[in-house]
Amino acid sequence: MSGLAAGCRAAALALLLGTPGLADIAAVTSQNAGMLSLIDTDGMRLIGSVPLPGKPAAVAVDGPRGRIMAISVEDGRLHVLDLSGREQAAHGLGGAPFGLAVDPASGHALVTDWGGALREIDPADGRALRRWATGATPSGVAAGRGVIVTADRDADSVTIIRAGGVVRVAVGHHPFGVTLRGGRAFVTNVLSDSVSVIDLETDRVVATIATGERPYAVAFAAGRGFVTNQYDASVTVFDEASLSVLGRIETDEYPEGIAATADGNRILVANWFSDTVQAIDPAGMAVVETLDMPEGPRAFGQFIGRP
Repeated sequence: MSGLAAGCRAAALALLLGTPGLADIAAVTSQNAGMLSLIDTDGMRLIGSVPLPGKPAAVAVDGPRGRIMAISVEDGRLHVLDLSGREQAAHGLGGAPFGLAVDPASGHALVTDWGGALREIDPADGRALRRWATGATPSGVAAGRGVIVTADRDADSVTIIRAGGVVRVAVGHHPFGVTLRGGRAFVTNVLSDSVSVIDLETDRVVATIATGERPYAVAFAAGRGFVTNQYDASVTVFDEASLSVLGRIETDEYPEGIAATADGNRILVANWFSDTVQAIDPAGMAVVETLDMPEGPRAFGQFIGRP
């Protein structure tokens, strides 16, 4: 990106961040293109894209601390950027880092390692602060209210981590994404075409929700859960209270990352094979806007945040 283009992008974002009642920022990784794109979710406007080498996939926006973190799987690096897309640091982690979440209490990066571990990383200097053993090939990770959950893909289980210890819970086949909501963990089972619902008080699976083919990730808005289905080019919608399936929304090809804005008015979906991001009205259960993106958008993680 030229200096002029970068300056224009920074100016646009500075104006956005200085606006009362500002929108959330969506940070979308495009793995094939090696790019990170920033979207103003209020107007569904692409602010700009910056190079991010190494095949980035997982991403997490830490709005309160003004930063974006992303994992580039090809070179095993944790990239730390500000909300205008300026890279602040890039830390080589070693191993096989994949999934990413922000610890809401500390702001540290929680990084799954396909070698069978979860690592807590200080984003300022890349130091590994803690390490926990998980099941085989941990993929997605989520954290909140004193609990961390990893989806252990090749173990057909999740690892639940608390200060008091670690618990393993069996789920469906090939768990991948995990989202925490209302004292429960929602885990996508890619090869079971389902979502396992775990009560985090008892650490037991209390329900299983049928989805489309190859569910990938879950987000919540308007009292509903939304699940991306890779092979179906669709999103399954279920009621958050009853867990009953409400319907299906058609999307572009191979939807993967999904996240909600803070006000719950929009759900954004990254479509890997169509090179688009689509906005869904959660109340109307319909796609309302489509943005073209650099090649291969994945946005695996909590890719929306409010500054």
